[in-house]
Amino acid sequence: MMTIDQIQWKTSALILLDDVTGALLNPKILSSIFDKTTLIGIPRIRTTLEQVVLSSIMRLDKDSMDKLFDLMIMIVKYQLSAATGPREVILLTLNHLDAIRDMVTDESARECIGLVHQMVVDLYGNMTMEDVWQARKECLEELDTYKVRVSILLRLGLQNNDTSFNHIKRNYNEDYKELRDTLKDLKLNRFDGDSRFLGSFDLFGDRVTSLGKNIYSSSCEMMPKSGKHNLQFAKDCGTKAELGMLAAQLGTEEALKRPFTLNLFVTENTDNLDSNNDNYDPNANLDMELTTNEKVKQNKEYKEKLDNIYADFFEDDQNETKVNMNLLDLLDEIE
Repeated sequence: MMTIDQIQWKTSALILLDDVTGALLNPKILSSIFDKTTLIGIPRIRTTLEQVVLSSIMRLDKDSMDKLFDLMIMIVKYQLSAATGPREVILLTLNHLDAIRDMVTDESARECIGLVHQMVVDLYGNMTMEDVWQARKECLEELDTYKVRVSILLRLGLQNNDTSFNHIKRNYNEDYKELRDTLKDLKLNRFDGDSRFLGSFDLFGDRVTSLGKNIYSSSCEMMPKSGKHNLQFAKDCGTKAELGMLAAQLGTEEALKRPFTLNLFVTENTDNLDSNNDNYDPNANLDMELTTNEKVKQNKEYKEKLDNIYADFFEDDQNETKVNMNLLDLLDEIE
């Protein structure tokens, strides 16, 4: 039987996911994402994600936002580098959309995700294999300077200590590099390969590839390791771990102490201040408190900056935006 705290935690997590998803599906954000003219730069992506975070009950200080952004960047970098062909690049994107649709509770948000799915298929399905592969190359070049060690990738054996990636043999393989000369001029939606092996673009189709799925799931593919690298950590993770990573950041803007820390990287200090620790000695932690006060001041300035960005971006009332999220015009433009 769930306790009151567990119920409140679950409710807060669901509200958080619905709020973040609603903001991400804002037509203004989607129109910039589906703009065909230019490749979106990393600073612009960072600003967009900060706007999305500000729309929810989640509050992240600058350090936590930096770590969360680095985590997302490195996961995307790994997935793009591991893709075996143009179709897999799109299929892993659809896997992300499938996961979002499964997590949200708002029915209108699910309908919007269905429209975004169609926008992705219409846009990239009409591109040639080589065009999509070239877009992947440009994205990887943009991400080349990001070299961060991520604990989950290291534990799964997918990343080395020098931040390079290990690409394991998976159940999906387009082998595009070998078949490039034959396939490069074919459009993705005209490819007549067997979708049972190369993944489906249908709304509820089988993507086949594991790229883009929840990496915290115990079913995630991993590198074989020696005995000292026990993989027991992945046993009870799944979606709960992914939600917990975000929910751990929940709190009020006024709170000077956060009850949890977000441990994403092996280089982090793993010491965790427990606000309920009876042995806490304020005199012994004077230097730490001074540092905390400096961070609070820095985070306050950071929040004011983001609030200004948020105010400029979301001109309309948020409730009205959620009700009136009409993506059909964008879908027509893509078609």
